[in-house]
Amino acid sequence: MNINQVLLRERYPAGKFRDGRDYPAVDELRPLSLLNASIPMLFQYSGKDDLLPPPERSRPRKEIQASALLQAIQSKSYWEEEWIGFWRDHFSVYGYEQNVGAFLPHWEKEVIRRNAFGNFRKFLEETATHPCMLYYLNNKSSRAGSANENYARELFELHTLGRHAYLNNLYAQWREVPGALQGKPKGYIDQDVYEAARAFTGWTVEDGTGIGGGQSLPKTGQFIYLESWHDNYQKRILASEFNPYSGPMKDGKKVLDLCAFHPATAQHLMRKLIKRMINDEPSEKMIQSAQAVFVEHRNTPNQLNLLSKHIAKLASSIPKEGRQKVRKPMRLVAAFVNAVNLPFDISDGKILSQVESAGPALYGWVSPEGPPDGLQWNLSAAYLKQRIVLIQGISENWWGTGEWNPFTNLSSGPTYSQLLARWETPLFGQPRPELSQALIRSQGLTGFERISDPKVARKMVGYLACSPSFQTEAIEPDFSAGEQI
Repeated sequence: MNINQVLLRERYPAGKFRDGRDYPAVDELRPLSLLNASIPMLFQYSGKDDLLPPPERSRPRKEIQASALLQAIQSKSYWEEEWIGFWRDHFSVYGYEQNVGAFLPHWEKEVIRRNAFGNFRKFLEETATHPCMLYYLNNKSSRAGSANENYARELFELHTLGRHAYLNNLYAQWREVPGALQGKPKGYIDQDVYEAARAFTGWTVEDGTGIGGGQSLPKTGQFIYLESWHDNYQKRILASEFNPYSGPMKDGKKVLDLCAFHPATAQHLMRKLIKRMINDEPSEKMIQSAQAVFVEHRNTPNQLNLLSKHIAKLASSIPKEGRQKVRKPMRLVAAFVNAVNLPFDISDGKILSQVESAGPALYGWVSPEGPPDGLQWNLSAAYLKQRIVLIQGISENWWGTGEWNPFTNLSSGPTYSQLLARWETPLFGQPRPELSQALIRSQGLTGFERISDPKVARKMVGYLACSPSFQTEAIEPDFSAGEQI
């Protein structure tokens, strides 16, 4: 399936713009035409000047969610998609906020996917200067005299050093932080955040805002550095002195350097990465091993690619039983679709809301820490019920995603036992007769009854896939992941 040839339904009733103009009802199939769109092209979807009907403004987000689901189904490497998913969640932005959602296609392609196997420091700056992040964490409006602290705080707390390095409850002054007087502070305090916020003043978006003197910024949505908005006075961040008037963007870039290369950042990132890619309880030995690779290659263009290979090697040393991770909703769909060879049809789009309800929606986590990882949270009661509905609905084609032949490679009129045995290995990777027999007994059957109705057969195979063991899998290490990105 060529994603560029996929059609997705757009449907909404007639309505009015804010100024009273009418717009017509729409019900049509459209290609995913925004996936490669530039920032200026996507700017109109932010709602500025009412250039598009309000229902159209969610189109960029919908296309990204549809594309991500199709990529999950088509991908030959679960490792690669999960690695990309980690960075998407690490640099989490809330796509249901209009100014953020408008630019998601560019963010997904040019920031997340293009940098996921690149260099972390470069990755960090790409996120800091993109309209998605500038709008989401309010740095877009940050200027001298009224610096907004949101981005600076999340940069320290989430994107780099991590919460374990926040030492404000122990030390009130920067000099008191262990290592600070030697220029190597162990962690950060609020003073660092306040000063860093000043360093990022003037990093904003071309969105038509007035900048004084009768002038306004262009309306392109692109990043711009405004010298007139920047706080040029001296600063001290992470025990490092910043000279006044150091030059365009120099203050912010120096903060990114200090954060990216701080030892706490390597520890924070490696713990999260290994938890995501290997298991929920990463060993300290593995974390330290990955840290060494991350730090050693900190200036290498393919730093994260080398790191991926190293973590894949670590994963290969552990039996699959010790590497079980909960399948994310999109992966859950992909695993079932591929197991039964379903000719997946996303055009009606109804499946997307079902995927959203089975776990955190792609770009749908409100707070900047991103969705939690781990078995207990992802298999909570609310999500588990929806995950079962999701699998059963795909199996029985509740949302128009396509029908499949449950009798493939079976003789005419097979027994229930033969039907379920046929699908055990495609679903679970090995025969699981105990699951089939438990299902048969739960339905009040012996297993020797004949089955000829494909609808009933699809329902039974769907039930089989609702087994707890289908909810998890070990992420197969891939040493070639990222080579084509």
